[in-house]
Amino acid sequence: MSNVNQLIWFRQDLRVRDHAALWHASQQGPCIGLIILSPEQWKMHHDAPIKINFYLRQLQQLKKELEQLNIPLIIQVIPYWKDIADYIGELCTQLNIENVYSNIEIGVNELKRDKTVQDFLNQQGKDLFLFHDRTIFPLCSIRNQSQQPYQVFGAFKKACYSKLDISGLPQCYPIPEKQSSYPTSFSQINSLTLEDIEAFFDPSVSKEQQDLWPAGENFALEQLDIFIKDHLSDYKLERDFPN
Repeated sequence: MSNVNQLIWFRQDLRVRDHAALWHASQQGPCIGLIILSPEQWKMHHDAPIKINFYLRQLQQLKKELEQLNIPLIIQVIPYWKDIADYIGELCTQLNIENVYSNIEIGVNELKRDKTVQDFLNQQGKDLFLFHDRTIFPLCSIRNQSQQPYQVFGAFKKACYSKLDISGLPQCYPIPEKQSSYPTSFSQINSLTLEDIEAFFDPSVSKEQQDLWPAGENFALEQLDIFIKDHLSDYKLERDFPN
């Protein structure tokens, strides 16, 4: 198939560093990103305004980072997840998408949503490739000798250490190389702009609240460095304190 694109469906993983789906898609050819905002679904899940605020601010950062890689990002509003499969199927036809790539989400509604999209794409001869991206080991992969989940943490920890001794820690995925150019078919697609996104911000979230939760990968990496430098050695003593 000539002039095909790969679609990266971002969900809660708004980053370019160590992103399994993004990296694997980029190895197959030109990529286009997709973000679907579902405000009615947010209400059904009782998502807090500060959570949505943080997500939208991080989305603004992601769009800028993808632009530096020449990866266009489609931002679309689909109020309910049940309607996502139809939209992605139509998008794949418009953009000559070969396959869709995403990182797995484990919620019940999320799995149901992805199964619907998977079935829809299979009917078109395409696939939804899902990658384990949140845990050291794939979920449900650590089992006892009877292939059942461990009931005792000590035994579970021992099994994890044993597996790490054999396979080691998984390596981080690098940031993909910059694409040579935007896919030409992208200009046909309607997408929200950064200005459009601002309409989804809840005015009840104050700047003081936002400042408590800065967005951006760089800030997150700084926090990780601080934790490793100043707090990791005391983790055994302090881990049970919620603050």
